[in-house]
Amino acid sequence: MTYPFPLTTNTNVLDIGDKTPMPLPLKLYITPVGAAGGVVIKAGEVIARIHMYKIATLGSGNPRNFTWNIISNNSVVMPTGGCTVDSRNVTVNLPDFPGSAEIPLGVYCSSEQKLSFYLSGATTDSARQVFANTAPDATKASGVGVSLMRNGKILATGENVSLGTVNKSKVPLGLSATYGQTGNKVSAGTVQSVIGVTFIYE
Repeated sequence: MTYPFPLTTNTNVLDIGDKTPMPLPLKLYITPVGAAGGVVIKAGEVIARIHMYKIATLGSGNPRNFTWNIISNNSVVMPTGGCTVDSRNVTVNLPDFPGSAEIPLGVYCSSEQKLSFYLSGATTDSARQVFANTAPDATKASGVGVSLMRNGKILATGENVSLGTVNKSKVPLGLSATYGQTGNKVSAGTVQSVIGVTFIYE
């Protein structure tokens, strides 16, 4: 059975009936989150900690707790890779309507790659440029959503934007968020949207 780290519940009970010492049937799999190369784990770092509770079925059971630290013997380096962003989840706080705010999002690659990106998410207009306001109804503003701009141009969902050649130096996406009016009248309230950014290797 496979368990994601960190554990949020106890694993299944392992019943060991044989008195002969045996290794625990455990394997630790490590999957990189970023793809741009570089040192992922340094030698000597604790990469996992395992807690085991042991109890016998006879008498009081002699319960005991064991803890093992798993320490990297060597540095784990991604030899090659693609590209990664400097943040996978970015929260942008807009000022009051009709203000705007820059989005601190960039991308870099372990080797030169031609990249483009496009936006995705639920929109409310035919041009697919105003992302729906998903704020709770109790506090939700009306007549307004969120739009993303680059170099003064409002981007539509699915519109490919070329970043050119990207290398180990971070390239900012140059995005900013602003309000997109969806009705003749705007009422005060909360504006909130979830917008996805997908990268394409050209």
